[in-house]
Amino acid sequence: MFKTSTPRQRLRETNSMKDLPDSIRTGELGELGHPLAKPMASATVDDIAFATQALDDEISALLGRAAALKRLHDRARRGGALGVDLAVDAAVRFEEGRK
Repeated sequence: MFKTSTPRQRLRETNSMKDLPDSIRTGELGELGHPLAKPMASATVDDIAFATQALDDEISALLGRAAALKRLHDRARRGGALGVDLAVDAAVRFEEGRK
């Protein structure tokens, strides 16, 4: 009997690989400077390493923005802001009151 699943599909059947994408972004740029996508079936080990590094960079940037927003929220609340108040104004009031 022939197996109809691809190697990638068989890997996805394992718990640790269920989120394996269909393609990855490569470091190469295509038209208009957009990153090129490469199908997982043709991705080399180096391609995976570069894609992983790019994702790690995105995660770091997202975590940094999330942390900054949390700090803004906290400072705005400490500055007396309520839900409808402008967060940046309240955070500035809080920071200036600390000096």
